[in-house]
Amino acid sequence: MTEHRQGLEQERARRAAAERSLQESEQRLRRIFDHSNDAILVIDPAADRILEANARAAEMLGYDAEELISRVTISAVHPQEMPRLRAFAGDVITRGSGWTNELSCTCKDGSRLPSEISASVLSFEGRDCIIAVVRDVTERKAAEEALRRSEERFRAFVENAGDGFFAVDAGGHIRDVNQRACDMLGYGHDDLIGRSVLDIDAGLTAADFTALIDELEVGRPQLLESRHRRQDGGVFPSEVSICAYGNPDAPSYIALLRDISRRKEAEAAIERLAEMGEFAAMIIHQVRNPLATIDLCLEHLAQRSLDERTGRRLALARGESTRLAGLLDEVLSYAGRLDLALSPCDIDALIRELVPTLAARSPVADRDLRVDLGLPGVQVQADADKLVQVLTNLVVNAAEAVAPGEPVTLRTSGSATAPCIEVQNGGEPIPPDVLARIGNPFFSTKGRGNGLGVAYVRRVAAAHHWELTLTSTAEEGTVARLRL
Repeated sequence: MTEHRQGLEQERARRAAAERSLQESEQRLRRIFDHSNDAILVIDPAADRILEANARAAEMLGYDAEELISRVTISAVHPQEMPRLRAFAGDVITRGSGWTNELSCTCKDGSRLPSEISASVLSFEGRDCIIAVVRDVTERKAAEEALRRSEERFRAFVENAGDGFFAVDAGGHIRDVNQRACDMLGYGHDDLIGRSVLDIDAGLTAADFTALIDELEVGRPQLLESRHRRQDGGVFPSEVSICAYGNPDAPSYIALLRDISRRKEAEAAIERLAEMGEFAAMIIHQVRNPLATIDLCLEHLAQRSLDERTGRRLALARGESTRLAGLLDEVLSYAGRLDLALSPCDIDALIRELVPTLAARSPVADRDLRVDLGLPGVQVQADADKLVQVLTNLVVNAAEAVAPGEPVTLRTSGSATAPCIEVQNGGEPIPPDVLARIGNPFFSTKGRGNGLGVAYVRRVAAAHHWELTLTSTAEEGTVARLRL
């Protein structure tokens, strides 16, 4: 009896320990169930019922806990997805578990939450049901969509860029290119992928590439000039910007390739023009000496008593000599070096000082020069001497375009950030095709003009990064606008 009683006591203790362990386990599971960051629901798909749900499920769907279990059906949570939900539930019942990210939950307020659902079979009240762990992936979906849009924008940018785009690995092999790179080099996309950069860069050796890669730092691009070879063997001057990105210990590389053939041609043309300018200046200096001698001889002849016919011829020769001297000065101004001495320049004050000199100069002296200053105290960075020459040329040209006594207007307008100088004259409007050519050297609408005055104005304006426009209408007359 004693042994039997002891056995019963031991069995009772084991059962009590097992019950306590089971209660503790249930309590732990309940705490996990109640306090999970994900929604947990026990559902019976066949009966279209939610049998149990945690607080997070009620919060996520916008119901209180009792309402969610007693009144809300599964079809209310997935009103547009029931066929897909039933298929998923059937697969879970068959397999024992399942996962999907193709369903969304409809909240009480009608909003829809993209969801990630992990489910398994659970025996509940004597029948097979499903326990579903539902995670709201709205933020993740939004981030994925933002990333997708960003990648689309980047790809659109790359594919429509004016430069060739290359993704290159540390070994110098091309991993990706845009269409511009293919067009520039004459290869198809697949022909370039996997090819070494040494195959297309005629100015790069293996040692040069290794040294370049060793020097590159992540996020610090380098710009270099080289020569690239097309598939047909032709070579063109190029500019390459290469940058390392990604893991500093094992970076990848992006290179942007630009064909600078036109820039090199422009630079060569500029150098040639500079040489021509120096040559023109040399010729002008050589011509001036004999021209000065001719002037002295003509002046000596003018002091003698000559008959009327000879006097007229002498006056014509002296006038042509003076005109030739003026032309040489204008050519020298246009063709010579244009070095700017920039300093703060008060626009209205400069014009105010210039007006007496302008008004006394032919042919301005015979016209009605009107001055309207509207930028008091406004200053710009400018070469004051060259601005004076520009204004003199514009006003003299305007005066030559109208009859004596007609008005010529010089005005300033705009603001401190967008100042403007205008010179306006009346007369017949200039045809558009002729207006477009004004400013070309040696093109002029005046019988004895040479076009160098406006050409010089354009050159000074370009050197200052100003904008010169010419308009001519019957209503407004001809207006030269200099936006500083």
